[in-house]
Amino acid sequence: MSKTIKTISRISTEEREKIGLKVSYIGIISNLFLFILKFIAGVLSGSIAIYADAVNNLSDFASSIIVLISFRIASRPPDREHPFGHARFEYMASGFVAMFILFLGFELGKSSIGKIINPVAISVSWFFYSVLIISIIIKFSLYLYYKKQSKLLKSLILKAAAKDSISDMLVNFGLICAILLGQIVKVPLDGYVGFGMSLFIVYSGVSILRKTTDRLLGKRPDREIKNSIKELILSKDGVFGIHDLIVHDYGADNYFATAHVEVDAAEDIMLSHNLIDQIEREVALQYNIHLVLHMDPIDLDNPIQNRMEILVEKIIRSLDSKISMHDFRMQEIDDHLHLIFDLKVPDEYPESNDFLREIIEKNVQRIDPETTCFITIDRNYATETVDLNTGDIQQY
Repeated sequence: MSKTIKTISRISTEEREKIGLKVSYIGIISNLFLFILKFIAGVLSGSIAIYADAVNNLSDFASSIIVLISFRIASRPPDREHPFGHARFEYMASGFVAMFILFLGFELGKSSIGKIINPVAISVSWFFYSVLIISIIIKFSLYLYYKKQSKLLKSLILKAAAKDSISDMLVNFGLICAILLGQIVKVPLDGYVGFGMSLFIVYSGVSILRKTTDRLLGKRPDREIKNSIKELILSKDGVFGIHDLIVHDYGADNYFATAHVEVDAAEDIMLSHNLIDQIEREVALQYNIHLVLHMDPIDLDNPIQNRMEILVEKIIRSLDSKISMHDFRMQEIDDHLHLIFDLKVPDEYPESNDFLREIIEKNVQRIDPETTCFITIDRNYATETVDLNTGDIQQY
């Protein structure tokens, strides 16, 4: 079976730390500069809106410092207390950033409501508008830079920083428009603009916190990583299927994985074992993923088992074409057949596991009443098998 194997680009831990620190320093300097400019503009104009924007840049400054600390800690090697490394600290750092942003958003909201109740005329000048235009240029440049580096480093915290930068740019543009409109129509919009910005800051904090929580709780593996592992395994002669692939995320570019690989039961056990070892080594070298494989022997030359397997597959397909079967085995005890197999069921499938087991066994017993089914149901794994007749890959 000839296949083109995709490769996952990755960088060393040292290079990751070096780039991460450079990004952090750029963020610290840029946001501190903008905070000072906007604070001065706020003092001169008396605008709560630009004060809010200044505080937003202060939060970005603090976020950049946390990014700096995060890359320092996340790059530490594994130790006795942390055998899987420290890369997950980046997710914790993102959570700290999100909570800090939420605190600032609520505080600005309260101040803005005070300005709405008791509006005060603001004084704007060319310096006021110049500061906002400079901020737009810097924030857009930071957005492009953060976005590029987040893809290179596969960094959640830099991806959040990129999103925050483009949002800040749009907010600054909206602030210019709102202040101009207020000056033209002679209506004090400053408090309303400040309150709108506080809502935006709160939304950004909630969004970052939600994504961080997903990572800490355990999210589905990245599709590119999952597919690359499966393609490499299925490219090997002697492998007839893969299922129950689980990828554990311990931080950016720090993965551990387990899977079941189907091999011919008639093959020499040492040859199959050597094949499994070879696959584990290749995955470690190509993708820096520690992979542990479980070997599932399948009997390819038992006509009775093959016939029963085809029968069960037809029953399953009649229920739902997205349900797949693997690990099919047959035992004959006192003229009574035991069929043992696993089902991969889509997460969104509405029926319960007990319902599936019952209806499949009833259909099997209509053909052979002396048959019992022992069914294990998987709803959260990646499964892929090879059609033995065509060699095509079937994904579930």
